[in-house]
Amino acid sequence: MNEQYQHEEPRDRTKIIWLTVGVLFIAMVVALWMSGRPKSETSWVRAKHILITYDKNDPADRVRALDLISSLRERLIKGESFSSLAKEYSDDTSSRSRGGVLSDQPRGALAPEFEQYVWNAPLGQLSDIVSTDFGFHLIVVVDRHLSEVDQHEIDLDKRAREEAARQSQTASPAPAPQP
Repeated sequence: MNEQYQHEEPRDRTKIIWLTVGVLFIAMVVALWMSGRPKSETSWVRAKHILITYDKNDPADRVRALDLISSLRERLIKGESFSSLAKEYSDDTSSRSRGGVLSDQPRGALAPEFEQYVWNAPLGQLSDIVSTDFGFHLIVVVDRHLSEVDQHEIDLDKRAREEAARQSQTASPAPAPQP
């Protein structure tokens, strides 16, 4: 009768549960990481900037802003930290706390003058003063990704310009013979 009341020791499933939790956690981290990455079919740029705003109706305020952004540019050229100057001086409240770093921006999302710089400038180069409707900017392009479509359009445009230049050279009229 004693045998009848003996029960098997329950199996310890702790290892299986923790292994499952670990695998699910890793899967969630990978999924979040992949969803946060820019899509390869979309062109994007990541830049940092310092913005100094001014009252467009006040010429003295414009001069003050231009003097400040000029002095900040000189300080950056001399080696001061972009991040610390952005945190102290930038009027862009959304990027100031991140040292001026903007989130990834698709083509066409920024002011035209800002766009012109970030899509054409070399990575890591400090801009001259860029003026937009928002104020004066100092910009550094941190990273840039061109979609395959945008890269193809750039390549076609480059080839068309090269071909036009080549044709204009060969189509130049020969000098007229002198009598």
